[in-house]
Amino acid sequence: MSWQWVIPLSYFISSVLYCGYLWTKNPKASVIGFYGICLGLLFQSINLIVLYMRGEPIAGGLDRSLFLFSWFITIVYLILQSKFNAVALGAFIAPLSLLMTLPSLLPHNGIIQSSTPLKNPMIIIHILLVLFGEALFTVAFFAGLVYIFQENRLKSKNLGGLIKKLPSLTTLDSINHICLLIGFPLLTIGLILGLLSARVVWGELWDWGQKETWSIAVWILYAVLIHGRVTSGWRGKKAAIGAVLGFVIILFSFFVIGYLAPGMHDFLIK
Repeated sequence: MSWQWVIPLSYFISSVLYCGYLWTKNPKASVIGFYGICLGLLFQSINLIVLYMRGEPIAGGLDRSLFLFSWFITIVYLILQSKFNAVALGAFIAPLSLLMTLPSLLPHNGIIQSSTPLKNPMIIIHILLVLFGEALFTVAFFAGLVYIFQENRLKSKNLGGLIKKLPSLTTLDSINHICLLIGFPLLTIGLILGLLSARVVWGELWDWGQKETWSIAVWILYAVLIHGRVTSGWRGKKAAIGAVLGFVIILFSFFVIGYLAPGMHDFLIK
């Protein structure tokens, strides 16, 4: 068995333990689950270092894009976990990381290595910043889902053991807020670098393809959300719904538009 299997295996074990923590009375399950997700991240990091040392692109192709995306998501979760002790979110992050690392185990077709755009440093930075920003939005999405679920349970007075294990509404809103404040500038800089690199590599600053247009739509939505938080005091459920809606559009842009009309981003889905 290839050592790369350790990555999804670690995330699988972590997923089982985190979910077990939510549905049982065993607090040790979350601790072991935390170590499992840390182990998965460690081997993911080693894998990315190996790819870099071989001279292979760490981004490009759906499998490696998802692999790198899950790496960022896991890092964001672990940082926020250390700050807010939001253990319950691990029951969402670990299974997501498991699913996103599985495609990397499939035999590689070799198309990515010959992709010239992925050798351009500006494009690489563009991809890293956008994925990092969207990783923050992903964690905000799960925080938003849990917020909506918990608020509805509290309003209906349908309390139980599960509610006690979830982060408080204040904590979830703070996670949403931090992810938005950090993720939006990263996404903005990443998109700007994408425009500049497109000019250098393809000779076009903007071609108004479907992928580019939906990227701007994502940026506008999060710009509205951050404007609402900073100037209008958007908090709580309204911010949570915005985080959920924004992530749905990201998924639509990444998968649906990425396959149907990738345009200059076709090297990302081969």
